[in-house]
Amino acid sequence: MNIMFKGMFYNGKGYAEGNRVLLSMLHRAGYPVRIIARDWRSERKLALPKKEMNILAGFENALLSSNDVYINRDVGFRMEANPDFKVNIGHTTFETDRIPKTWVPILNKFDEVWVQCQFNIQTFKDSGVHVPIRFIPYFFDDSRYVVRGEKMRLPIPKDTFKFLSIFQLCERKGYDLLIKGFLNEFKADEGASLVIKVRSPEETPRLLREMEAHPKPLSQRAPIHIIDRMFMPDDLLSLYRACDSFVLPTRGEGWGRPLFEAMLMELPTLGTNWSGQTEYMNKHNSYLIEVEKLTRIQNNPDYDMYNGHRWAEPSLEDLQKKMRHVFSHRAEARERGRSARTELLYKYNMRKVGKLVDAELKKFAPK
Repeated sequence: MNIMFKGMFYNGKGYAEGNRVLLSMLHRAGYPVRIIARDWRSERKLALPKKEMNILAGFENALLSSNDVYINRDVGFRMEANPDFKVNIGHTTFETDRIPKTWVPILNKFDEVWVQCQFNIQTFKDSGVHVPIRFIPYFFDDSRYVVRGEKMRLPIPKDTFKFLSIFQLCERKGYDLLIKGFLNEFKADEGASLVIKVRSPEETPRLLREMEAHPKPLSQRAPIHIIDRMFMPDDLLSLYRACDSFVLPTRGEGWGRPLFEAMLMELPTLGTNWSGQTEYMNKHNSYLIEVEKLTRIQNNPDYDMYNGHRWAEPSLEDLQKKMRHVFSHRAEARERGRSARTELLYKYNMRKVGKLVDAELKKFAPK
C-alpha cells in the first residue's frame, strides 16, 4: 500500500520528532511513502543535521503509484481528510478533559483516529468522535536515548543537585507552581538548583516575572538557571545527563514528551497524576504529584481553545514534598529512574510500536 503522510517533519517540536520516527517505521516496514511537510520554511534550519534534512527532502519528492492510505498527524484544527485516498487516518492528541468542538467534525471525516493514551480515547469519545479510535503509543527512536555520554556544561557547581524542567512556556505546563514550589522548599545554602529549558528568549521575561514575584529575599533563594533556545537532539540528551531529576507539575498532557524522555534517560521524574502521562507513569517508576482538583479554564492567556474545559490543579504542597523526598533520598530516586528506563523500553520500544502500526495498516490492505 502506498502512503501519503502529512504533518510537521523538520522542526524540533514534539509532533515533528514523532512524525520522523513514524516515517522511519513505515519505510522499514516496506511501505512506499511520500510526505507533505507543513513546516514553515524558517523552521527547516533550526533542529536537524543536514543529512537528516536531505533524507526528508527525498521523501517529499517520492512518487506514489496509487492513492491507498493518507495519514495526517498534526494538531486537530489543522487536519483534513483527503477524499482522493481510499483510507484516511488521523493522529492527534489533546491535553484537557475534552477536545475543542470544532475538532469533532474534522476527526469524524477520517476512517480511523489514532491517539497516544487511554486518557484521549475517553476524552475524544466523550467529545463526540464516533469513528474508530485506536491506541498507538508515542513514537520515539529508542536507540537515541543513551544514558552514558557527554554532559552539558552548566554554570552551576558540580556538587549541586540539579532539578530539570523542559517545556514550551504556557500556563498549562504549571511553570508558576514549579517556580513557587522550588523557591518555597529550598534555601540558597542547601545545594539544590533548578534548570528550566524553554524554546526562545521571548519566553524568559514571563519566567523572570514569576521569580521576582516570590516573597523570599534574593539572598535566601536557591538558584534557578534558564536556558532559552532550541537545541539539536544530541544537545538535549546532554542536558538530561547533566541533571539529577526531572520535574513538571503540568496541568495536562496528551503524552508529555519531556517526562517520557527524562525517564528514558534514568532521571527520577516527578509529574502530575492526571492526563496522558499516566499512560506510562505510576507510583513504582516515578513520583506522581497529587491533584487537588480539576479546575475550569477561563481567560487562558495562551490558547482560547482551552477556555471552558477543565484540567488538573496540582498540589503545591505535594510538589514540594516530592521534590524534597527526591533531593533527600537520592539512592532510592536513582534506582527508580533506572527501573523506569527498563520498563519504558520494554513497553514502548520502536519494534513493538512499529508492529502495532503495521497491524493497523494491514487491516486496510486489499483482500
